[in-house]
Amino acid sequence: MTHPKIVAILPAYNLEDSIGNIVERTLRFVDHVIVVSDGSHDKTAENARKSGGVTPDPIMKRGKGYAVIKGIKASREYYPDLVILMDADGQHLPEEIPIVIKPIIENDVDMVIGSRMMGKLKTSFINRIGNIGLKTISFLVAGRWLSDTESGYHAFKSSKLYSLHLHSSGYEFDSELMLRALKSKMSFCEVPITVPFKRAGVTVLDGLKIGWYKIYQGVQIRFSIDGEKDNYEN
Repeated sequence: MTHPKIVAILPAYNLEDSIGNIVERTLRFVDHVIVVSDGSHDKTAENARKSGGVTPDPIMKRGKGYAVIKGIKASREYYPDLVILMDADGQHLPEEIPIVIKPIIENDVDMVIGSRMMGKLKTSFINRIGNIGLKTISFLVAGRWLSDTESGYHAFKSSKLYSLHLHSSGYEFDSELMLRALKSKMSFCEVPITVPFKRAGVTVLDGLKIGWYKIYQGVQIRFSIDGEKDNYEN
C-alpha cells in the first residue's frame, strides 16, 4: 500500500471560526475531508465547504457518535483504502496523520490508535485517574490492554472499519468503537500523539456513565453475535 486513498472524517459542532483552517491543514495529507456538522447553529458547514471539505446534508441532530457514523457512511462513496477519524476542534493535529497511518502502510495493521497517554497531554489529575479506571474496565471486558481507550484519533483500513456495526450516538462512541474493534480481533497498535492545549475533559459524572457503558455494552459485545444494523438512519 504505497499510495493509499485516504478520507478523513471530522465531527464538528459550532466551529465556524476554526474549521476552515483544520480542513485546509488536513487536506495536505488526505484525499477528502468529510465534515459532519449536524446540530450546528453557525456557519461550520459553509466554511468547511469553502475550504475544500465535503459536508453531508445537516439535520438538527447532535451527538458525536451519530456524526461519525454518518461520516463513515458518506466516506463509502469515495472507495478509500484508509479512513481517519479525528476531532475537528484542533486537539488532534492533522500534521500527525503520517504518524498515525504509518503502521498500516508499513506493517499492515488494521487499526491505529493515537494515544494521548503515550504522547503529550495536559489534563487534570482527576481525569488521569478516571482514564486509568476506564482502561481497566476495557481490559476486563475486552481482554486487551490499551494505553488510551478514549482517544478519538484513529486510522483504519476502510474494509475493517466498514465491517463494524456501530450504534452509539453520543460520546460513548469511542468506547464502542474500541470494544467492537477488539472483539473483531483486528490487529492494532498505538502511536503517540500531541494534544496542543489543555481540555476540560469529561466530568466525573460523564466518566461514570462511560464506565457503566463499557461494562454493560462490553459484556453484550463480548458474549453476543454482532449482527445488528448500523445506526446510519437520518
